[in-house]
Amino acid sequence: MDDCPYHRPWSIASPLGIVHRLAATVFFLFFSLAGCQSRHTVTLALLGDLMLGRSVDPKLDSLAYLTPDLSTADLALANLESPFAPILPASDSTYNLCALSVRAGLLHAWSFDLLSLANNHSLDCGPDGPAGTRSALQAVGITSIGPGMQPIYRELNGLHLAFLAFDDISSPLDENAAVQSIRSARLTGALVVVSIHWGAEYQGGASDRQKSLANQFAAAGAALVWGHHPHVLQPAEWIGSQPCEDLEPSQGCTLVLYSLGNALFDQGGLDDTRRSALVVVTLDADGLTGIRTVPFEINVVNSRIVQPDAGIAEKIQERLNLP
Repeated sequence: MDDCPYHRPWSIASPLGIVHRLAATVFFLFFSLAGCQSRHTVTLALLGDLMLGRSVDPKLDSLAYLTPDLSTADLALANLESPFAPILPASDSTYNLCALSVRAGLLHAWSFDLLSLANNHSLDCGPDGPAGTRSALQAVGITSIGPGMQPIYRELNGLHLAFLAFDDISSPLDENAAVQSIRSARLTGALVVVSIHWGAEYQGGASDRQKSLANQFAAAGAALVWGHHPHVLQPAEWIGSQPCEDLEPSQGCTLVLYSLGNALFDQGGLDDTRRSALVVVTLDADGLTGIRTVPFEINVVNSRIVQPDAGIAEKIQERLNLP
C-alpha cells in the first residue's frame, strides 16, 4: 500500500452525494498530502583546524578532493586557526600562524560559509587581528563565529539554527555563561551547534574536562558539539537523556565530535596530524538524523588534501568511531 494514498473509490448516488463526496475527497487529499511533505533538513559539512599561514602554501585546488561535499552542503564550517592581516607582523615565534588577508578569497572559493575564530591563535596578527579577520572574511561573504557568548543564527530550509563558538584553551571557559548561552539559544526554538577549542594537543582521546563540558552542553540543549585543537582525531560520542543508539543517527541525542583533527595544516611529523575526516551531518527539527564521514590525508609538502588508500581510510573511520 502507498504510504500516502489519496485515491479512494466512490460511487455517485445523487447530486447531493457528489457534493459531499467531493468535499470529503478534497479534505482528505489536502491533509494526506500535507502529511506526506518531506521533512525539512539541513546538511552541515564540518572540518577541524584550518590554517593558511606559516609554511602552508594554499592554492585554489588545495581542497579539491572535498569540493563535492563542501559545495553541496547547506553550510560548510571549520575552525580558522590562522587569523588574517594585510601585512604579516614581525614575529620570532614558530607558533605564530598569522596569514595574509588576501588568502581569505580561497576560503570563499572552497565554499566555506561559517568559520570559528574562537581559538588560542586569534591574536597572532596582533590586538587588531580578530577585527581584521572578521572584516576579511565578511568581504568574501563568510561569517565568523565567536569568540564570545553571542550566537549566529541562520534560517535554512525551514529550520532555525544557532551557532556558538567557545575557546577553552586561551583561558578556562566560563562554563556557566556557556551553558546559559546554549540554553537561551535553544529556547528560541533553534537547533544549537557548538564549536569549541579544547582538549590537549596530540591526544587520541577526550580528556575529563572535555567530557564534563560536553555533558553540560548536551544537557543545555546542544544538538551537536564540534571540537578542535588536539590536531588529531578523537573518537566521537553520543550523549543523551534517553538511551542513544551507539553512534547511529538518533533523534533527541547530542553528537559530540571531540576533535576533527587538522583540515589543512603544515604538521607532518605524525601520521595522525596528517589523517583526518570531513563529517557531514543531517539535521531536522528533532535533531541529528544522519552522519557521513569522508576520510582524507594532508599532503603537507604540497599543501593539499588527498584521498587516502583504502587501508588508511578504514583506520581513520575506526579512529573517529563514525560510519
